[in-house]
Amino acid sequence: MVKEYKCSELAELVNGKASSNNIVIDNISSLESANDSSISFLSDASYIPKLSDTKSKVILIKQDDLKYWDKDYIVVKNPYLAFSKIATLFDSQNEQTNQGIHSSVVIGKDAKIGQNAYIAANTVIGEGCLLGKNIQIGPNVSIGHDVAIGNNTIIHANVSIENKVKIGNNCVLFSGSRIGTDGFGYAPDSDGSWSKIPQTGSVVIEDNVDIGANTTIDCGAIDDTTIKTGVKIDNLVHIAHNCIIGEGTIIAAMAGFAGSSKIGKHCMIGGGARIGPNISIADKTVISPTTPIARSIKKEGQRFTGAVPPLNHKDWLKFAVKFMLKKGMK
Repeated sequence: MVKEYKCSELAELVNGKASSNNIVIDNISSLESANDSSISFLSDASYIPKLSDTKSKVILIKQDDLKYWDKDYIVVKNPYLAFSKIATLFDSQNEQTNQGIHSSVVIGKDAKIGQNAYIAANTVIGEGCLLGKNIQIGPNVSIGHDVAIGNNTIIHANVSIENKVKIGNNCVLFSGSRIGTDGFGYAPDSDGSWSKIPQTGSVVIEDNVDIGANTTIDCGAIDDTTIKTGVKIDNLVHIAHNCIIGEGTIIAAMAGFAGSSKIGKHCMIGGGARIGPNISIADKTVISPTTPIARSIKKEGQRFTGAVPPLNHKDWLKFAVKFMLKKGMK
């Protein structure tokens, strides 16, 4: 069924002002792919030349950019943010269209499942689990014993959740993510071998958290690994044992967090960034892509960039020596 919205409805949703309240649109599209019933957005000045060619019916646009557009619009402060809110109206991916539990699902003793659950084929739910209302679980999901999952949470195919993990309300776990896997803890022995340290903690994921495909979050060695409310994690991220990721932080793909690192609130961690063990990062810190962080950051609101253009190895060694001499380092 095609969804249609009046500009007055959309303007109210995004705190904007529409040029005409009664215009109806039925899709949200890029400037390039828009048709005569689309709403699009202009958030970057580099796309201004495309306005002359787009077929979009309505544009989400800043007041200062109206001089480039002579058709209908919704004026907003942040077109990209407005786009994200309107896009949710047309997103059918996370709509619950099915209910019920497939006959192949295995449910352990004393597990409880809330109303309106949808659980797809070949999923296994361990003993003593507590699953909330309106949960959606895809095929081939493995959930260990004594796991608690809140209301309205969506778990996509092939996710594994280990024992005693706690997941809050309105979370999304994308395909292949691994939650509560064994932490990497070993103590060196006198004979040069490594003694395995039992990882007896678990993972706590609070409300409104998204976890990308094939991301791994290890359980704690003693205390729990904790992902705070509103955190958004991309694909292929690794979070080691006993890490704490602060409220509202966003993490791009392939970032890695060594054990016991603590990330503050509303941080932005770029793709491929590497956070060392026992590092603390202050609130509102921005870490640029591929940047390694080897010491704690105590002052909030800073940005750190450590990426260096790739050099021939010998040239890199010369550069490193000159840098150390200049800084008085030995």
